[in-house]
Amino acid sequence: MSIEWTIMQLDKKCHKRADFNCGEPELNEYLQKFASQNAAQNISQTFVMVSATNTQTIWGFYSLTVGQIDFESLPAKLLKRIPRYPIPIVRLARLAVDKNVQGQHLGQKLLMDALRRCTRISQEIGLFGIVVDAKHDKAKQFYQKYGFIEIHNQPLTLFLRMSTVLKII
Repeated sequence: MSIEWTIMQLDKKCHKRADFNCGEPELNEYLQKFASQNAAQNISQTFVMVSATNTQTIWGFYSLTVGQIDFESLPAKLLKRIPRYPIPIVRLARLAVDKNVQGQHLGQKLLMDALRRCTRISQEIGLFGIVVDAKHDKAKQFYQKYGFIEIHNQPLTLFLRMSTVLKII
């Protein structure tokens, strides 16, 4: 079954955040209680996947914020010709799919949307890569399928260089 969807910026007046359940209480709570607050304060922005015909029900979401990574934290194979001061990154702070629509590759579609958004941002500002903190090994394996690699001494923190993102997109 093919479902039609769209991704848009979270609107607390429009989207039913309370109904979202991905099976991870921490991610549910973030969407329901903190995503709108963080957006209002320009701490992060959250984007939701909704049905093309029912934009109130959230099927999935991701949040992005900016950050930096220390030179020493980068994987050794990336250190050549990189300055030895903090490097600008985007942090994929959260990504989740509602249990009712899991198994339909919506996580991949959300990730690809996030990567495309990061690509557009990187055309305007300096951006070396994307960092994500995987919640557990299953999430880590999901991100590794798309080229994310471990950060030094942080096995659940993963990095993807923008040059790799450009090849994926």
